[in-house]
Amino acid sequence: MSADSVTRSGRSLPGGGALISAARCVTYNQSNLRAAVQQCIGALPDLQRVFAEAERVLLKPNVLSSWQGPEAHVNTHPGVVRALGEILIADFGCRIAIGDSCGSLGHGSTARALERSGMEAVAGEIGAEVYNVDQQPRRTLRSEGSVIFKDIPLPANLDRFDLIVSVAKLKTHLLTYMTGAVKNLLGLVPGAAKKNLHLLAPRPDEFATALCDLYAALPRSVAVIDGVVGMEGRGPSNGALRRVGLVAAGADPVAVDSFCAQVMGFAPLQVPLLARCAQRGLGVAAPEEIQVVGEPAAAFAPTNFARPPTYAATLAADLVPRWLVRRFISAFNTTYARINQDICRQCGECERNCPSKAIFFDEESRTYHVNRARCISCYCCAEVCPHDAVEVAPSMPTRIKEWIKGKVKR
Repeated sequence: MSADSVTRSGRSLPGGGALISAARCVTYNQSNLRAAVQQCIGALPDLQRVFAEAERVLLKPNVLSSWQGPEAHVNTHPGVVRALGEILIADFGCRIAIGDSCGSLGHGSTARALERSGMEAVAGEIGAEVYNVDQQPRRTLRSEGSVIFKDIPLPANLDRFDLIVSVAKLKTHLLTYMTGAVKNLLGLVPGAAKKNLHLLAPRPDEFATALCDLYAALPRSVAVIDGVVGMEGRGPSNGALRRVGLVAAGADPVAVDSFCAQVMGFAPLQVPLLARCAQRGLGVAAPEEIQVVGEPAAAFAPTNFARPPTYAATLAADLVPRWLVRRFISAFNTTYARINQDICRQCGECERNCPSKAIFFDEESRTYHVNRARCISCYCCAEVCPHDAVEVAPSMPTRIKEWIKGKVKR
């Protein structure tokens, strides 16, 4: 890709703003998806130029779950990936691969996720390569410009792609508040290394900084968002489904995520990842600096789109000094994971995927439990639980604070 093409931040307007597109699509009918994706790309000359200059393109969908199919709307819908892949092949002559590393650490989980999500079938239908991130040779990228995530494990052959398209799903997220195109790129970090990042950056603001480090170190990426059906509340895997009717795209993934944040009812600069990307010049997050071709965010925003239950409490916790949190982390956790024994089926996914080893199996009761002293409130367990048995429970300080607030209001 030529160096003088669109910059990494996707700034494509005079004065440094960003241009994105949004199209309405209310069903996953394939012809409707193809038309919506085509409309988004056709509205953006800068995105067309990037595609025209790219020979090998990796489509990186959000394939979080290895348990659920497209009907659960946890993963990016395969129809969106198919529509995009067909356009890139037919209109731009690109060679396509489709790949991810899923959220589970079980043996063969990513292979199973790519199959169950429909991505493997799409690859076969359009003549694309299946790129299982967990099965690639690995290297560690030393990123001198990183703040937290300095040694980044990545596929050793990732540089064979000229471009990465983050084909993300519009969802809330218990830890990062929302997940979009930038957060989705964490799936390029293979296997357990994704979970270990939570130990390196346990607080939401630290994790946002680490994700920003990763985004800055990766090859050039652009964004396409599957927001036909989104997820609210306890996302990214156990929230409620909401029909949003949106497909969005742009050469600046930060700007596209800013638009999606507004659709979900967030002020973009209150989303730590977007704020940090903007501060480091990696993209445009301020809504007034983003021009939208198509309908505005308010036209897609569902009424009372539910934020994750961790949102308000974690904003307050971010004010606590980092050194104090590290010394007394369980005391400052405003929420924590709790296993609902009535729902739990003892599959062990939570224990396998807990980076801090806070979840253990009690042999006497034959049940799983969370060690509060070790829990870092990363919610990896909630992400991967296929039975929605992991609850987000408020800590005692949070319950006291909420009780006081209620008394004051009365």
